[in-house]
Amino acid sequence: MAAMLAIGPASMLSAAPAVLPASAPLSTGYHRFSEVEHQLQVWSKEHPEIQVLTIGKSAGGRPIYVVRIGASSTAPDESPLDERPAVFVGANIAGYHNAGTEAALHLIQRLTGKDASALLRERTFYVAPALNPDAHDSFFASPRARRSGNAQKLDHDRDGLVGEDPADDLDGDGVITRLRIPDAAGGWLPDPKEPRLMIKADGSKQRAGSFRLETEGKDDDGDGDFNEDGADGVWPDRNFPHAFPYPAPEAGPWPSYAPETKAVMDFVLGHRNIALAVVYGPANNLLAAPQSLGGGGDLGTQTFKLTARAASFTGLDPEKEYTLDQVWEVVKDSQFVRQNNVTKEQLAVFLGAGAATRVDAGDQAALDKLAEAYKERLKKAGLSADRPAEQYSKGGLTPWLYYQAGEMALELDVWGIPKPEKKAEPAATGGDALTPDKVAAMTSDQFVALGEEKISAFLKENKVPPQLSAQMIGAMKGGQLDPRKMVERMRSMGGGGGAAGGDSSDSGNQRDRDVLAWIDANVPAAFRPWTPVTLPDGTKAEAGGLDPFIEVDPPIAVLQPAFEAHTDTILDLAGKLARVEIVALDAKSLGGGVWQVRAVAANRGWLATHTKMSERGKFHLPIRLEIETGKGVDLVTGRRAVTAERLEGTSGTLEGEWLVRAEPGTRITVRVNTENAGRATRTVELGKAAGTSRKGA
Repeated sequence: MAAMLAIGPASMLSAAPAVLPASAPLSTGYHRFSEVEHQLQVWSKEHPEIQVLTIGKSAGGRPIYVVRIGASSTAPDESPLDERPAVFVGANIAGYHNAGTEAALHLIQRLTGKDASALLRERTFYVAPALNPDAHDSFFASPRARRSGNAQKLDHDRDGLVGEDPADDLDGDGVITRLRIPDAAGGWLPDPKEPRLMIKADGSKQRAGSFRLETEGKDDDGDGDFNEDGADGVWPDRNFPHAFPYPAPEAGPWPSYAPETKAVMDFVLGHRNIALAVVYGPANNLLAAPQSLGGGGDLGTQTFKLTARAASFTGLDPEKEYTLDQVWEVVKDSQFVRQNNVTKEQLAVFLGAGAATRVDAGDQAALDKLAEAYKERLKKAGLSADRPAEQYSKGGLTPWLYYQAGEMALELDVWGIPKPEKKAEPAATGGDALTPDKVAAMTSDQFVALGEEKISAFLKENKVPPQLSAQMIGAMKGGQLDPRKMVERMRSMGGGGGAAGGDSSDSGNQRDRDVLAWIDANVPAAFRPWTPVTLPDGTKAEAGGLDPFIEVDPPIAVLQPAFEAHTDTILDLAGKLARVEIVALDAKSLGGGVWQVRAVAANRGWLATHTKMSERGKFHLPIRLEIETGKGVDLVTGRRAVTAERLEGTSGTLEGEWLVRAEPGTRITVRVNTENAGRATRTVELGKAAGTSRKGA
């Protein structure tokens, strides 16, 4: 372990005060990419359960590593590592989320300990600590600037030149921050409540703009734009196929153009045993319910015309427009829909709605359950779950994992600047004020009993848009939503602050003030004072603002409890993965050498074998329960196997029944096979009790 201690991974640093000396770099204690490489090699030599795989190279020629962790076994019934239910953890594909890399290293280290040995005999972990190696070391560079792009050459502004107008460190402080240029038409002005921050101009509030706001730099190519063509290339986390954001230059000319993106896709699609995927990135879909990425697959309440084929099937007028709900009401009781168990989501696909870009309601319910445990774990670690969380973006790794690879996909930001503690309400407000905390403590019946007028006023006060207010009230009455979850969703949308009478247009900047207050108290050097600079044309301006990394990559000591909480979360989820067993097997003689064999396979894991989205898109092979024939066993009727697209967690079952011809004493074997939930076999000797179930994973 000497080598590991010499490098000093973040998880082994001693506790230190959050406040950094002004001279200490923010990156102190973090790993450069070369240090990550070295650490992985050290671990692989010291721990036989670790194998370092190189799945590709970045655009700059740097290796992309995946660490495979699992305990090998010589037992005949044990599955190979790449056939066991697996967890994939990918970190820092964003390029600037170095906290994710440190969290991934912490996870690997914990998996080498004795407390994980039992888990590693049943599960496999694939951990990729640095999926964007070309951008990874921008955190350590001088000047320091956020970077998401790889080393591919990219003409960002499409003028035929590459990298001719990058950002510039005008004030020489070693950090690329912001530049404010006096401009009556600029649209920005200093925040009256906190002049170090900038706020947008607003005519309705009589706020006139006085500055133009840019990234720190100058107009190197003289085209009137600042820093529009940096040296970085394609962003791998915008280059995945789902909801690909064409024609954004940073997304690349086509999906999987970036070698980092293609390497990840090839690895995930080549390892269908992955049952859960976790991305350590800047978004968090357990703190904020994923929003729609937009597109035809989210018909919702919008109206549309049916194709000729769909109109013929439904009997509706192809010249009129309908909502999805209206079409569903017409067809839901039809013989075809009933016999084939067609869902509303499948109907949307049939209607030509395009790719889905909204999380399935059933999968969102599972995410909500996972979020409850996650938030409780954060709370126990002294971390705040009551803070804004970013959404993942079009063309990102997380939506691709969910919508196209068929995985239960989480993106976790590891840490974020917490909201300030709420001050106690003055006694004068009394106990009658309807606050989010009071609502969260109500039952659904108590909330509905308030009446629509009070409920609508409460939702409006907490910045819930009118179109969503009606949906929330309807969902509450229908039992699909409870007050606590409603308040959580309000807060994830930026509402739920309970600040009655506040200026809603000012709510966005209040978050900036909260961030700055935290920085002042913990890392004052992370705010760079506005410093006068002179542009090449003689224009006087000021450079300054927040360090570009501080909101995602704080001082390493701040992250210690977050590492523990997130590693605990992943280990807990690994134990909850779907796990199939054959829970019943019996054979009954029907005479004449014919036997009726019945078997039941069940999912005994907490999670379902597949997501609802995977079931919809059929991304994984079905669960297959089959009887072995031959060797004195002949199938009389039916097929050897029965299948199911999905088994619910804990309660999901699959039943098979066969008639076979065999002599008494013959051994009958039944097996269940899955891609990502393991496998199991069980035998029964005809004329005797069922044998013992054997798990393959």
